[in-house]
Amino acid sequence: QVDLKALVTTADVVLYGKVAAAKVLDRRKEGRGVWTEYALDVAEVWKGDVRLAGKRFTWMHVGGTTPDGITVHVPGMPTFVAGEETVVVLEKNTESHVVSGGPQGKFSVRTLANGQKSVTRELPDVHFLRRDPQTGAMQPAPKQVAIVRTINEFRAEVAGYVAQAAKAASQAKPAPAQAPAPRAPTTK
Repeated sequence: QVDLKALVTTADVVLYGKVAAAKVLDRRKEGRGVWTEYALDVAEVWKGDVRLAGKRFTWMHVGGTTPDGITVHVPGMPTFVAGEETVVVLEKNTESHVVSGGPQGKFSVRTLANGQKSVTRELPDVHFLRRDPQTGAMQPAPKQVAIVRTINEFRAEVAGYVAQAAKAASQAKPAPAQAPAPRAPTTK
């Protein structure tokens, strides 16, 4: 389980936009499985390079259906549908970006009857475990409560976490380099 603050703090980018496309990448012959490359038309950048706003951003997601009809799906992982509005929290891996925290990094944006947008995250198919500190045994963790906010509240919360992380990073100064110890003069 990752709380929103930790999710945002460790992410490379947090983007709000509309899912534009999905392209299945069949990498089974390379021993790398089946992936889907999603494209997001970025409306707003909440963390990361602000120049991404107005552009199309892609990331990789495990699973998909190949042309030969093989479907790979990891239970609990989020799904994305072309046309849906979403806030996605992503981290960089060796060749692309992936959703941070698995299913915890996808937030759905819906327009309510009053025209206001709400952000929700529900994890109905996800079950977390935690280690009991006394016995060391694994046990079910409490079910996460769905996150529901207006988009303005959610944007402000994320912005606060981004600002806190930036402040902490700027205050973390490397240890000063020590000058080499003076050498005793040598005589010949």
